[in-house]
Amino acid sequence: MTNVDFDFQEPADLQGALRLLAEGGGGAIPIAGGTDLLRELRHGAKSPARLVSLLRVESLRGVRHDGDDLVVGPLTTMAELAVHPLVKARLSAIADAAARMGSAQVRNRATIGGNLCNARPCADTAPGVIVLDAVLELTSATAARHVPAADFITAPGRTLRQPGELLTAIRFPGLLAHSGSCFVTLTNRKAVEITIVSATARITLDAPGGVISAASVSLGSVGPTPMAGTAAVAALLGQSPEPDTLRAAAAAAMGDASPIDDFRGSALFRRWMVEVLTRRALEGALARARGGAA
Repeated sequence: MTNVDFDFQEPADLQGALRLLAEGGGGAIPIAGGTDLLRELRHGAKSPARLVSLLRVESLRGVRHDGDDLVVGPLTTMAELAVHPLVKARLSAIADAAARMGSAQVRNRATIGGNLCNARPCADTAPGVIVLDAVLELTSATAARHVPAADFITAPGRTLRQPGELLTAIRFPGLLAHSGSCFVTLTNRKAVEITIVSATARITLDAPGGVISAASVSLGSVGPTPMAGTAAVAALLGQSPEPDTLRAAAAAAMGDASPIDDFRGSALFRRWMVEVLTRRALEGALARARGGAA
């Protein structure tokens, strides 16, 4: 265990947090739930000069409507996302991922903002915000900007967030009718285990019982960042959502993955599981599209 000396600040509002981050420059790091950051501090992976706690910044919490959009605060915990009625109804893949993450203790601390900003290849909510076309709001003391979720994570542990910026909102556009999404994952155990492979899918039908008019697939833990299932989507568009169509798309997804060998599983095993989990995610998304839940 490494001893780290740092200045700890806990501002009462967003402007105070942004000011402290700006003053600290590259040596200031925000902390929310801390489920990943505390481990990194113990092992010396990070050594900030200042930690800026966000736990008192209430404006960064909760789920709300903004016109047709649904806006999720980055301090919303996994436990809250897993049961929130708006999230379950419109962002089912996010609710799925939140409900499966870690233990109950972790879910009560871990936040969606931290899960995205830590940018680990196994971040379970990252594929969901991508397939649901989220836009992320990044705010500094002087400006705000918006980036598509698909562009946000650039490499393991790296994002487009700059020093002094905070992720202040995750904005999901209104869903088209007859749309559904689903997240499925494989771990060695039911809980408290890092994801070996995950698949997230969204399907939109042109009408009840119609063909697939839009789709998105994202794969987790099989590449340095969430992998876009472009081949899988190409196999779906314009097709009738029959079991053979979903199986063909799932098989195509194997070519979208770039897994590695590690102690949790071989690259070959992961590639095989991409097919299995993508098919299950597509089946879940289709069922929800037909049933009216996202």
